[in-house]
Amino acid sequence: MFELTDKTVLHLPSLSRFVRDGIYFSIDGDAPNWIATDGRGAGILDLIDGKRPFGEVVREYAALQPKQTMDGAKAWLHVHSFIREALRHGIIASVPFQRPRYTGRADYLKPTRLREFWFHTNNSCNLTCAHCLVESHPGGDPGLTTERLKSVMDEVSELGAHRFYFTGGEPFVRQDIFELIEYITLDKKAELIILTNATLFRGERLELLKRQDRGRLKLQVSLDGSTPGINDPIRGKGTFSLITEGLKTASDLGFETSLTAAVTGTNIGDMVNLPALARSLGAKSLHLMWLHRRGRALDLFKERFPTHDQLLYLAREVKKRSDTLGITFDNYESLKLRVNGRHGVKFDLGNACWDSLCLYSDGHLYPSASFAGYSPLDMGDATARSVKALWLESPVARRFRAASVINKSGVDGDAYRFITGGGDIEHSYFSSESRNGTGAGTILGEDPYYPLYREMIQDVMHDLARKKRGGFNTRSGFSAPVIYHAMGEGGIVCGTEEERIGDPAVSTLHSNCVLSFDVEKPHKIVQEFYGKAAEKPQAELCCPVNYEADEIGHIPAEVLQRFYGCGSPMTLGGVRLGEVVVDLGSGSGIDCFIAAKKTGPEGRVIGVDMTDEMLAVANRNKRFVADNLGYDVVEFRKGYLERIPVEDRSVDLITSNCVINLSPDKPAVFAEMWRVLKDRGRIVISDIVTEEPVPPALQADERLWGECLSGALTEDAFLSGLERAGFYGLEILKKIYWKEVEGYRFYSVTARGYKYEKKEGCIYIGQRAIYRGPFTAVMDEEGHLFPRNESVEVCTDTASKLSADPYAAHFTVIEPDQEIIKTEQTVAGGEKNACGPGCC
Repeated sequence: MFELTDKTVLHLPSLSRFVRDGIYFSIDGDAPNWIATDGRGAGILDLIDGKRPFGEVVREYAALQPKQTMDGAKAWLHVHSFIREALRHGIIASVPFQRPRYTGRADYLKPTRLREFWFHTNNSCNLTCAHCLVESHPGGDPGLTTERLKSVMDEVSELGAHRFYFTGGEPFVRQDIFELIEYITLDKKAELIILTNATLFRGERLELLKRQDRGRLKLQVSLDGSTPGINDPIRGKGTFSLITEGLKTASDLGFETSLTAAVTGTNIGDMVNLPALARSLGAKSLHLMWLHRRGRALDLFKERFPTHDQLLYLAREVKKRSDTLGITFDNYESLKLRVNGRHGVKFDLGNACWDSLCLYSDGHLYPSASFAGYSPLDMGDATARSVKALWLESPVARRFRAASVINKSGVDGDAYRFITGGGDIEHSYFSSESRNGTGAGTILGEDPYYPLYREMIQDVMHDLARKKRGGFNTRSGFSAPVIYHAMGEGGIVCGTEEERIGDPAVSTLHSNCVLSFDVEKPHKIVQEFYGKAAEKPQAELCCPVNYEADEIGHIPAEVLQRFYGCGSPMTLGGVRLGEVVVDLGSGSGIDCFIAAKKTGPEGRVIGVDMTDEMLAVANRNKRFVADNLGYDVVEFRKGYLERIPVEDRSVDLITSNCVINLSPDKPAVFAEMWRVLKDRGRIVISDIVTEEPVPPALQADERLWGECLSGALTEDAFLSGLERAGFYGLEILKKIYWKEVEGYRFYSVTARGYKYEKKEGCIYIGQRAIYRGPFTAVMDEEGHLFPRNESVEVCTDTASKLSADPYAAHFTVIEPDQEIIKTEQTVAGGEKNACGPGCC
C-alpha cells in the first residue's frame, strides 16, 4: 500500500448514504461496494473531496473533536487508521475513480457450460393447488419416458451440469422416480434437489426413499400454512397432515429438507408461524415464494396479492423468529451472499440461458422452471434437436443473454442495482405482461417486488454492521474511528455462490424457485480438502519448515508426514513451563506435541480443529507422545476458529500455523483469540500474506483456497486486523517468500502480539513514562506520543502496559512517589552511561 503523506490527496466514488441505528452506510453503487462506519468515520468521509490533502483532513478532523480528548498525534492516528482501512476496502482511492463504462453482461460472460439443469418431470400431480404456475392436476402430462430423460441427463452432464432439480407436477407420482434419482445421484454422482409436496412417502415409495444417498439428494417441501385451516383451502382437504407427516419422515431419515411456502393474500398473516413449524418438522431452512402473476394464482387471487408493506413486515418477522429458532431463512441468507459478496462483482439478471435451463414434461426446453410450458418462451423441442443447439442458438436464449440490468426498467441510477441484479426475471416478465395487456412480457420489465429487495438489502447491511458493532472490543483501548463492516468481510469467497462462466467481475442470479441449498459455507471445502490430506500426506501443501530434531524427536512419523504449516510458531513463541497453550487449526497435532514438551507436566495444551480426519490422526498419536514424554497434557477439541471452544481468559499463548487464511471471517477469529487469552497473554501466529489483495479469479479457486493462498490477507490488513481486535505490541518475527501465482507474490510471516485489557479507563495518579530510545519518538496504539527521554504523564492502564513485554525494554515507568532519577543505559562498546531525562 502506498505511503500516506500530508500532501496526499484522496478521492471517493459517488456514494449513496443512509443512517440507521447510529450506523452510517456508504454505498458505491457503480462498483458495487459498501461500508458501515461510526459517526466519526462518516465525518472523515465528508472531509474527502478530491481537493483536501491528508494533512488538512487530519487538522479539520481534530478541530471537530472535543479538545480535551484529541491532540494532533491522536488525530493523525485516527485519520490514518481509518483511511488505510477504507483504502483496503476500495471505498477511498489515491486517484479519481474513473471506471470503464459497463456495457452489459453479454460483453463479459460466455455460455461455455451448464452448471445446473431443471427437469419438469411430469405435469401430473396428486394435488390441484390454487396457485400452481403450470396448473398441474391428477390428469396432467405424465412426462417423457425413462430412457428419454436419461438421455437428456447424459447430454447435459457432458455440458457441465452437476446440480439437478426435479419439479412438476409432483415428481414422486412417476413410477420410475427412484430409478431417475439413482441415475443422477449414483451414476452421475451429482446433487439432486426435488421440489415435492411429500404426501406420497408411504409404503413402497418410503422403503425406496430410505435407500437413497443423503449426501446428494435434498428435498424442498411445499406447504402453504401452519394449520389445516390455512393450508388446506389452498392445497386441498387433508393435505396439511399428509405434507407435515411426509416432511417429518424425510427429516427423520436424515435428508436435508427445506420448507417452502407461497405467500398469498389469504395466508400472509399466518406465515410468521412457519419457522416454528419448520423446526418441529426437522427442516433446516424456510423459503418464502413471492406469488407469480401466472397460472391459477392470476385467476383465483387477482387483487389479493400481498402489498409491499405486508411483505416487508413478514420478511422481518420471519427473519427474527427463524434466528431465535435456529432456522435458516434463505430469502435473507441468499440475498446476504450478494450483499456481502466480493466487492466489485456486478450481478446482472438471472442465470437462465447462461448456465441453467429447464426441460418441460413435453420435451421442450425453456429458460427456467417458472417459464416452463409458457409457449412464447419455448426454446424448441429437445427430443428433435440437441440441448446444446437449442441453448446456444435459439432466438429465446439469445434474447435472454442479450438482456442486461443496464436496460432494465425501474433500476436506472439505483445504488443497489448490481446487488439486486435487477430483480427476478420471472416476476418481471409476468408482471409486465399483465400490466401491458398485450400478452407479451419482457424480462426487462419492472419486478413488482424490487422495493422489497432494496429494503431487505438495507436490513442485511444493518444486521451485519450491528453485529460487528456489538462485538467491537471496547476493552482494548483501540479508539480510532472504525469501519464496522465492509462488503465481503466474512463472506463466501470461493466456489459457492456462483461458478464462473466468464469475467469474474460479472455474475448472474440463481432462480428464486429454490435458494436454500445454495446457502453454504467454505468450511465444507476446507474440511474436504484437509480430510483428504489427512488420509494421504501431501508434501506440496504450504511452506517447508525445518524443526530442530530435539523438538520433534518424540513425535510419530504419521504426524510429521501430515504437517501443513508455513512457520514455526512454537519455536518462536517462547513457551514456558506450566503455561496453557492453544493451537488453532491443530491438524495432525505436531505443534501441540512440540508445545507439550515445552510446557512440561504442569502445563496444558489444547488443539482445535474442524476436520474429523485430522482429529483422528492427532488423537491416535496422542498416547504415543504421552508415552515418549512420560506425561499427558494434550487434548484435541473439534471446533471452528470463529467460535473457539475454550473458556474466556484461560490461555497464556495462542498459536496457529497457516490456518487463519482459511477462515471466511478473520475478524471473528482475531476477536475470539483476544477473548480466550489471559490479560497479558500473547499470540504467535504464522500465516500466508500477500503484497496486493488476492483478485477474485484466484479467490474463486477452491484448490488455491485449500493451499492457503486464496484466502490470504495483505500483510497490512493482517496486522491492522489484529490491532483492531485489541492486540498490542505487534511485531513481525519472521518473513520469508513462499511462491508467486499469476503475478501475485505470497509470503509466510510469523507475528506476535499481546493482550492488554483496559480495566480502569483513563485514571491519572501521577505516573509518568520515559521512552529510552533508540528512535527520536514513538507512538503507541492509542495515539500517545513519547519523545525520547521526555517524561510523559500516563494513565494507570498505559503505565501497566509499558511495564510489561514487549515495551518494558524501552520504557521506564515512574510511580507518583518515585523521583525521576538517572537511568543507566548500555552504550556502544558495552560501557554504561548514567543518563537522565534531557541529558542526551
